Amino acid sequence: MLLKDFIEKNIGTDYPVFDIDALALEVLEAMENGPYESLPVLQEGKLLAVVTLQDLLQARHLDDNEALPLRELPLSKPPGFFPEDHFLDVFLRLRLLPGNLVPLSGREGEYLGCVRKIVFYEKIAEIFRLEDDGMTIELDLPSIGLKLSEVIAIIEKNDATVVSFGMYHAPEMVAAFRVQTHDFFRLVTNLEKYGYAIRFSSPFLQEKDDSLREKALEFIRLMDM
Repeated sequence: MLLKDFIEKNIGTDYPVFDIDALALEVLEAMENGPYESLPVLQEGKLLAVVTLQDLLQARHLDDNEALPLRELPLSKPPGFFPEDHFLDVFLRLRLLPGNLVPLSGREGEYLGCVRKIVFYEKIAEIFRLEDDGMTIELDLPSIGLKLSEVIAIIEKNDATVVSFGMYHAPEMVAAFRVQTHDFFRLVTNLEKYGYAIRFSSPFLQEKDDSLREKALEFIRLMDM
């Protein structure tokens, strides 16, 4: 998914914007009335920086703050977010951006509008199916000698569907799978037979009756003996 396809329905062009020569106190008043955590700063119609509420509150204590322009503040230069970028490629840049708005610009720097950060996080949850009914399984994997496709094949042989997955080191290789299955206990117990160290989470595990859940797991273990 290109960013332009994502922002088509999510971009806002009515957020306040300020020129780099705008007075800091005027911008502060606008942000407090919004309320906004951050807003884009332009120069000749091009995105130049992002001003945050914290920037402006700190400026209150400077001498001659009533006539202080934004250009005198140490503003953050935003990382580039362009319509032609892939959605997943820009996701890591969000952590470099202060505030709760993501300002977008064209390749020539022209300001296009803003998208709320929370919308990016919601889209990531949708892409990786984190909001669906399902369960998350983590398996400790050997760093060599095993293909991820083989693990997915084992999971799906147990009438489970892998809807998304990811990998990280902690410190060994760990694979995390988001799966949908009608037989949670069968999947877990069969994966244990392959010798995997398994961690899992499911809506079923949120039930209050822990003793019932443990009895069900124990019953399955006995049936497999």
